[in-house]
Amino acid sequence: MAELSEVRGMSGLLPVLGRWQLLGIGIGAIIGSGIFVIPGPAAAQFAGPAITLSFMIAALGCALAGLCYAELSAMFPSAGSAYAFSTRAFGRVVGWLVGWLLILEYLFAAAIVAQAFAAYFAGLFNIADPSTARIVLAVLPLLVLAATAYLAVRGVKLSAGIVGVIVLIKLGVILLVIAFGALYVNPHHWVPFVPKNTGTWGEFGWSGVVRGAGIVFFTYLGFDTVAVAAQEARRPQRDVPFALIGSLAVCTVLFAPMMLVVTGLVDYRALNVANPVAVAINAAGPQLHWLVPVVQIGATIGMVSVLLVILMAQARILFVMAEDGLLPARLARLHPRRKTPATATVFTALIAAVLSAIFPISLLGQMVSIGVLAAFVAVALAVLVWRRKYPQTVRPFRTPWVPAIPIGAVLVCGYMAAGLPAATWWRFGLWVLLGVAIYWLYGARSRHRTTGPLPRDAGN
Repeated sequence: MAELSEVRGMSGLLPVLGRWQLLGIGIGAIIGSGIFVIPGPAAAQFAGPAITLSFMIAALGCALAGLCYAELSAMFPSAGSAYAFSTRAFGRVVGWLVGWLLILEYLFAAAIVAQAFAAYFAGLFNIADPSTARIVLAVLPLLVLAATAYLAVRGVKLSAGIVGVIVLIKLGVILLVIAFGALYVNPHHWVPFVPKNTGTWGEFGWSGVVRGAGIVFFTYLGFDTVAVAAQEARRPQRDVPFALIGSLAVCTVLFAPMMLVVTGLVDYRALNVANPVAVAINAAGPQLHWLVPVVQIGATIGMVSVLLVILMAQARILFVMAEDGLLPARLARLHPRRKTPATATVFTALIAAVLSAIFPISLLGQMVSIGVLAAFVAVALAVLVWRRKYPQTVRPFRTPWVPAIPIGAVLVCGYMAAGLPAATWWRFGLWVLLGVAIYWLYGARSRHRTTGPLPRDAGN
């Protein structure tokens, strides 16, 4: 394996993160707008109380893909993203397209979280006046993106510390919801657990559960940001696999019982709102009203950690792609003192602010899900390619049961993607076509390095 000093020297990013900070980054990104926002509309429109099953399917897809991520992250500690893994396995064009999907994933996710922050903030302060609410919902996403971009530029160690504190707050809120909400669950809200299909594929029934899985897949967005942070990890070969699998396991253990509680407190049709957890708790009656502001405060604060991680991850993906000549070189500039990709961070925040002002959460969430699912399929296939091309390469972490695990990841993620609405696939196709056009107009003309050196044993 190439010496870490060789690999890190190429990027200039500082190796300051330990295993617990990486775990905090993963949990901090996963527990955020996903669990507090997305599952409510998904339950109301597609899966009903069986949204819990949707979470389990999504978790299975993430676990299979996570094992593949862990192997490649340990092999390429300087690369740290599906873009770099795919470029090494399939070449520059496919790598660019996967990177383009990651841009879709993180930019749209940042827009969602900024909107969710504004919605929970308005609910926290009971802003009922329509004109005031419109101003808050328009201005707050811009302000929170500006604030988190500033923190992200200040340095990854500071950001990771802030994320770690907020993670503890969010974990506490989720445990309170599960513990106290379970006392007031009405089992009748779970009947039927899988509502009868309306006659349209994806609207309840098993097809609705599958569609719900594709949509709530967004809630697991954050665990792959650990791979992106590998460039700034002190011991990436050991700590990145630990944080990848650990963050996924912790969040899955919490998400399933939380959704059982939420759908047990209120009729699932009432969850088609921007703050479904607060709505469910409020419906339980006055005995739980004290918990509503706790949830709103925890969710509002939690959005900050999610935005921090998203901005950190997206900026570093843009940074690597710019170093490879696929994006303007300006995006590869580091802050002279902080050694963070400042230009890419500010650029991400600006574009996310525009997206948050234009598109609704439901559309943004589905686009993020299909982008993540496609990237995960690429990572799983990359493991198969690397095992075949370079079987003797040293692998500090090995995905077990190859080829079963990578093939399983492809099938489960592909199945969830197939369940997303047709309109999402049309928009996804347009995004891919735009990416192809940008590559041939700009990226194809450059001949820069591609994501750093190969592992030393590759090809020997």
